[in-house]
Amino acid sequence: MSQQIIKIPQREIPVKTETDVLVVGGGPAGIGAAVAAARQGVRVMLLEKRAFLGGNITASYVETCNHFYFKTTFEEDGLYREMKDRYVSHYGRSDDTREDFPAHRFSSEYLKVFLDHFLEKEGVDVKLHAFVNEVIQTENKIDCVVIQTKKGPLAVRAKMIVDATGDGDVAYSAGVPFDQGKAGSGLCQPGTLNFRIAGVDVEKVQSQPGGLNSINKRFRQDQLAGKTGVSCTRQGMALGRLTSAGQLSYLNFCDVYMIDPTDIDGQTKGEVDGRKIVMELFEYLKTNIEGMENIELASIAPEMGYRDSRRIKGHYTLTTDDIESARTFNDVIAVYPRFYDMLALDGDWSKGRAYGSDAVYTPLKNGVSYQIPYRSLIPVVVENLLVAGRCISSDHVAESTLRAISACMLTGQAAGSGAALAIQTDAKPAEVEMAALQGILKKQGVLLP
Repeated sequence: MSQQIIKIPQREIPVKTETDVLVVGGGPAGIGAAVAAARQGVRVMLLEKRAFLGGNITASYVETCNHFYFKTTFEEDGLYREMKDRYVSHYGRSDDTREDFPAHRFSSEYLKVFLDHFLEKEGVDVKLHAFVNEVIQTENKIDCVVIQTKKGPLAVRAKMIVDATGDGDVAYSAGVPFDQGKAGSGLCQPGTLNFRIAGVDVEKVQSQPGGLNSINKRFRQDQLAGKTGVSCTRQGMALGRLTSAGQLSYLNFCDVYMIDPTDIDGQTKGEVDGRKIVMELFEYLKTNIEGMENIELASIAPEMGYRDSRRIKGHYTLTTDDIESARTFNDVIAVYPRFYDMLALDGDWSKGRAYGSDAVYTPLKNGVSYQIPYRSLIPVVVENLLVAGRCISSDHVAESTLRAISACMLTGQAAGSGAALAIQTDAKPAEVEMAALQGILKKQGVLLP
């Protein structure tokens, strides 16, 4: 059956406001872009579809952001390091009592409040509950983006736009070509629905050999033996903060495979199936783990976290070969530790590998890094648009390192700085003077060659 099409009558949409740089998406990439642009002295507006900023850190409980840096020689840099240092000075260890793995973890709730103040202090005009899925454009330039609101659609006019939506929603709306998932199959990594429990007997759990990690060890053994009653075949989980109040701030386990993160049916399946798995794992923990006999389900993350979806076609596509050969670029805007973190695409864990049968996992190795070129942030077709975060131009395996939260903030920082510089020099983003852009990034704490 062919798809039915209806015609929407021509509309008149009010222009709510105008700005210089418009950032769409308030996750790490969008935060980096908005702050970096604002510090260049241009007007900046940030649109976020949720009720709060932070992206996957807050909406999906991905509180442990740079765990792979732990016990390595790599330094966190740029706005991510500044944000983390400021957060720590105010909220410390986020009530975390864990000593088995003392890498820094944000509290998703504290971070929501912190980011409100952080963006306000930088002079960024933030609009929450602002969902963008449409643009108004003239040939190869975006004139306005359209936000959907309770009072109907409103337009925002901007000189430069940064797409930090994660899914490349603005670029997609503007007709920018893209790739999605693995070449051939189009399969993306699974979505994961994290959840939070309360009522943990902290003393009893921490007294076990290995502390909180003993839970993961026990679960993996039972999972391999088919004793858990949990339908998701993943063999281990990541665990968050454990507070003296008996809260375990997240359990990262509940994967849903072979869904399209950009499709309403795929998203619905992910959330519904994810909640089923949450309850299965919750019952396992309550029944089998000493110290969790009296736990309760405190909350399920507001939305499923996705690891990849669209990757826009840019002026340059960063490849795995580029990363493996440590290729250098004249337009380098970030240097990042080389690692790959791609979970099984089809959910097949039958071979007993830690990440699944078709997964790609390469841990960080001291001294091994790669460069990200500015051209990968500049989409083809549209002249006044940059992209930042996991949807920049790359191949599928390369995306599995670019998706890291601090990497997203670095690409956002470069996109925001590039957009501001383009306005100030009356140039297109692709035409900005690279030495000037790199100088701005260095002043903002980015470690460049």
